[in-house]
Amino acid sequence: MRMNWLSKGLLVGLTLAATSAFAADYPSKDVHIIVPFKPGGGVDTTSRILAEYGNKHMTKGKLEVENRAGGGGIVGQTFVAKAKADGYTVLAMTSSVVTNPVLKETAYKISDFKPVALYNMDPEVIVVGAESPFKTIADLVKASKDHPLTVTVAGIATSHHMAGLALEDAAGLKFSYIPTKGFGAQLQAVMGGHVEMGLFPLGEIKKHADAGTVRILAVASDKPMEILPGVPTWQDSGLKIKRWTTFRGWAVPKGTPDAAVKYLSELLGKINADPAYVKQMTDYGFPLAYADAKGFTEVVDDYAAITDKVIKDHGLKEQK
Repeated sequence: MRMNWLSKGLLVGLTLAATSAFAADYPSKDVHIIVPFKPGGGVDTTSRILAEYGNKHMTKGKLEVENRAGGGGIVGQTFVAKAKADGYTVLAMTSSVVTNPVLKETAYKISDFKPVALYNMDPEVIVVGAESPFKTIADLVKASKDHPLTVTVAGIATSHHMAGLALEDAAGLKFSYIPTKGFGAQLQAVMGGHVEMGLFPLGEIKKHADAGTVRILAVASDKPMEILPGVPTWQDSGLKIKRWTTFRGWAVPKGTPDAAVKYLSELLGKINADPAYVKQMTDYGFPLAYADAKGFTEVVDDYAAITDKVIKDHGLKEQK
């Protein structure tokens, strides 16, 4: 049966009314931030900081952090992709949500998510133990010419493993990779001298560097960082990589109402403007990098282009 103009007008009116009612009522209950990793890593830590400061602005319900680890992030990412698109399930979105569907068979695609906002860009750092004979990045580069350096990374085909592959390609370094299943084991391997170096996101390792248990030799940022005095960039160290950063932000299932996306994006903006939040994130070593949904989408697209090349060049895609 064909709809006449009156029926169409009524349908549009009802849709607009429902959208307006949703916008006015949202959020009316707790919003769950799904962290697809175990507690203690950078995604979990920053998510809990965000929840603490975000709850100051929540008039109804609160932000609740929920860990759903497994499969290198796939378990939690799949959970969000299949969740009801109502604004109450949010993915703590990091770089692995881009690479996992390229590397493995997953039940979701990157297009199953709608980016909400970016809050952190975390540069990769080269780290050695406090007792390491490598005092500078030049020492480490020289040693790599003699033999493949043992390097611990948080899993194979992660952004950190890919950073090592990119260093081999660009700077001619030689690595032998020792993967771990988590940050704790990776940290212990470096601190205990069981490996010669580690590749970490700055935010996860900075407090340990501040405590003197490890040393950061070089950072993959565009320019030297004030919070890392005396630490050169990869580019300035002759490693021929200008920037290698992982991102952290929020995403929701596709189909989530624009009103919910707008509310959550603006909430992250309010948090980002809180001086206490800025200080805490900075002290932890998590560089702030707020961008709205449009800006975050551009970051995701850029990262996909960079990592797709590494995955293709090194045949990282999982074989059936």
